Amino acid sequence: MTHVSHICEQLGDEKFLKVWFDILTPKQFWFFTSIEKELREHGVEVLLTSRRYEQLTPILEDVGRKDIIVVGEFGGGSLLGKLKASVRRTVELVNLIENYSPDACMSSGSLDMTRISFGLGIPHILLSDTPESPVNRYCVPLSDYVFTPWIIPKDKWMKHGISSHKVLKYKALDPVAWLDGFRPSKRILDGLGLEEFNYILLRMPEIQASYLIGVDAEYVTRLAEKLTSELSSTKLVVLPRYGEQTAELKSLSKNAIVLDRPISDHSILHYALLFIGGGGTMTQEAVLMGVPTISVYPGKLPVVHRYLINIGALKHFKSWQGALRETLRMLKHADEARSAQTKLADRLRRKMVNPAKVIVDWLKMQLS
Repeated sequence: MTHVSHICEQLGDEKFLKVWFDILTPKQFWFFTSIEKELREHGVEVLLTSRRYEQLTPILEDVGRKDIIVVGEFGGGSLLGKLKASVRRTVELVNLIENYSPDACMSSGSLDMTRISFGLGIPHILLSDTPESPVNRYCVPLSDYVFTPWIIPKDKWMKHGISSHKVLKYKALDPVAWLDGFRPSKRILDGLGLEEFNYILLRMPEIQASYLIGVDAEYVTRLAEKLTSELSSTKLVVLPRYGEQTAELKSLSKNAIVLDRPISDHSILHYALLFIGGGGTMTQEAVLMGVPTISVYPGKLPVVHRYLINIGALKHFKSWQGALRETLRMLKHADEARSAQTKLADRLRRKMVNPAKVIVDWLKMQLS
């Protein structure tokens, strides 16, 4: 990772096309670096910025992306903290971007990028599958275009103040961009002492996101506690998001492994017997990998979740009792569940395109 103060003076002289991406979450890292790869193959220069964030920083370190410029930090779980962090970060980013002068910029709801792009007259393209996110009330009206999966109705975006013809769709779920060509490795399992298809992977909810502030997600912790008492030979592997979640879950029985830092290898999801997701992105990834999947998302269900439920690819529960019953039922029929989910995933992915390629083809046409 590179810090902004070290490179401001190095940018701004090149004459070829430049695109700026602002990476705020792990999903955005995987999505934007997939697009970056395609752009670089076509001779486009790419600037990647990020922030200090306990869910993201370890991933950047693990994959060795020292070229990504770290500016500012995550504002925590309060609206005031988020506001103060955003104001400070915006000022720092301006000092970088005025030297870089990108031809276009892309985010998945970066308030900082959106404000800067509007102020400097740089076209901003929003890439998002969550029109319900509160940041879109700010970002959508200031965006030149919105790219979104085909299953999301245009009016979900238009209500935020963008014209219908500026909402562009691709026939894919976002994780197809980085799962295209993915080859699993058992190295991560060896390091954790896990056996393939002999553990349940549980992803905790995003309790500090603006769209879930005040939402009760305690039942997911209760589910983890109940699962460890029910499981015998099958392990429970828990992926917390924040330090306080990790501390709370450390009291789980010896049959559970609570990981204290993010994992940058998707193989841990691929080899899970079952996935229980408290968020959005890994739930989509699991479905597309053919992993039997249960959602315990604590808020109002996003459009993508509802789509996956409607086609029989996902089940959702807002109580630990319902999720526990379904988990135990799936474990009794694990082979059948895996086979059915794999077939469904294959059918889904055959119908989908790589959204990174779609976006790059469009961008090349716009900038040519």
